[in-house]
Amino acid sequence: MLKVITDQTAIKKYAGQFNKKFKSFIDEEIKVKIGHQGASFSAKVVWLKQLGIWKFSKTVKEVRYWNAFGIEKPRKSGVLSIASEINFPWSRIDRKTGGAFAGDHWGNVFVIHRGKIGGGKKGVGKSLFEQSYRGVWSLMEDGSCVSEVAVIGDLKSERFALQAAQFVKKIEMMKLSAAESAQTIMDFAEISFREDLIGSEVPLQEDEIVFACDHDLVVSELAAQFRRHKIKIGNDTESELFAVDISENRISHIFEIITDTKEKNVMAAAGKLIIQTSAAALNPLPVMVLPEDKINHYEQELRRINISVIGFHWQEGRAVFSGLEKIRLE
Repeated sequence: MLKVITDQTAIKKYAGQFNKKFKSFIDEEIKVKIGHQGASFSAKVVWLKQLGIWKFSKTVKEVRYWNAFGIEKPRKSGVLSIASEINFPWSRIDRKTGGAFAGDHWGNVFVIHRGKIGGGKKGVGKSLFEQSYRGVWSLMEDGSCVSEVAVIGDLKSERFALQAAQFVKKIEMMKLSAAESAQTIMDFAEISFREDLIGSEVPLQEDEIVFACDHDLVVSELAAQFRRHKIKIGNDTESELFAVDISENRISHIFEIITDTKEKNVMAAAGKLIIQTSAAALNPLPVMVLPEDKINHYEQELRRINISVIGFHWQEGRAVFSGLEKIRLE
């Protein structure tokens, strides 16, 4: 189980590391107003083009480390609405503050969120977060109690800024869709891929969290690759990613993406694929995505049960795939 970090010196250190993780992505500083008309303040935000977000940070001494984020490039002197905040308490435990740092038994440090979100819209709050957020969940020793928290990312990872940016975008999408009702009938013409439907809704084991922090990045990059190849894709609450054969109006491939290749996880993913593809109309093809260095260990067994395999490796913070030529819609 993760354990919340309460030491003031440690929090200060990690808050500094948190901000440093974004520095290499800064494209420009832009003078804006943050808030809304009639209740805003002047600020200088940084635009992180590669991440697709802006960021504003401020230390409120003896209170908190404040980090506000938004999406899309700000206009100079424009008024910005905050998409999400990742704030850290000055010291000790402050459950009114959304963010915190937590450690595991192996010395890893994670940025977590308690689900305290705002936005000034009806239905947007902690209840929405707890009911709707999909990503990495974990149990955390939170002083005298145990809390279920969302893990934003692995602070020591070279991909932490990407992990945090994805969290920001998911929160914004979740807010925008808060008033939408779930569709019960699938219209293939309107199928889309939504980042906020990637990830888990249940707490993971402590030794799975580091790998899980990269999972959503792999899914998103694979989706982007398919878009570039003009392959229609989508996802829903049952499948994180599937491909669609528009000519036949059917799902052609269903994917399971694995970053933690423990045998139990690979077998569970294989079982899920078999069930999903056998239950779906017109028998879509099952595909598992694994780290390249683990493919040889599982590929023969997976092929025996008719599951295709795609590999990936990391290059400059991005997932690079091999075997995409297997996904063809004739």
